[in-house]
Amino acid sequence: MKTMTSPSGLPSLPLEEICSASIAALAQLGTPCEFARKSLVIKEGEVGEALFVLLSGRIRIFAQDPDGHRFVIGSYGPGTLFGEGSLDGGPRTASVEAMSRLLCSAVPYAVLKANMADHPAFAMTLMMELIVRSRMTARRMKSLALDSVYQRLRALVDSEADERNGVKVLGPDWSQQEIADRLGASRDMLTRIFRELVKGGYIEVGRGLTRVIKPLPKAW
Repeated sequence: MKTMTSPSGLPSLPLEEICSASIAALAQLGTPCEFARKSLVIKEGEVGEALFVLLSGRIRIFAQDPDGHRFVIGSYGPGTLFGEGSLDGGPRTASVEAMSRLLCSAVPYAVLKANMADHPAFAMTLMMELIVRSRMTARRMKSLALDSVYQRLRALVDSEADERNGVKVLGPDWSQQEIADRLGASRDMLTRIFRELVKGGYIEVGRGLTRVIKPLPKAW
């Protein structure tokens, strides 16, 4: 089984356990690199030279409007490819922030292109990855246009909350500001919704966690 070790001596990672065989093979062609929590791995608007394979940790992909307001596209874990937006020589289309300490493999675009030419199966894998990302972004845009903030919150809980002893929990990575950014809402709006849900006995908030005590109502 292929493994990769970080420069600082982090334990070797069995690549096939966290990503497909094609992506594991690609990661072997890159250079291991680490990023601290909250660091900006990729900045929107810059021209990049490499694709990244996320091996451990979690990233947040987001874009910003001219006023600096974040539009959070999503958060992703190990096995994710990111940084493909400059493959055509254009600027990065979004920023990528480390939600935790990261270990990645940075694959130069020249190496990526050669690998795609030599391995059509990998080229198809990459194309499918990009199609999935594009579909998720389209769904987010549709939700922002058609759904209320509360409806978007319910969808977020359904898709992102962890199950702990039969209770859905949004962990410490999901601060109220993070949730507001993900929903495309103001912090004040989210605070008002949370306050009412707490009063109704639907959620508990404390110690950096949001616990869903009973199913959220369909409408609010």
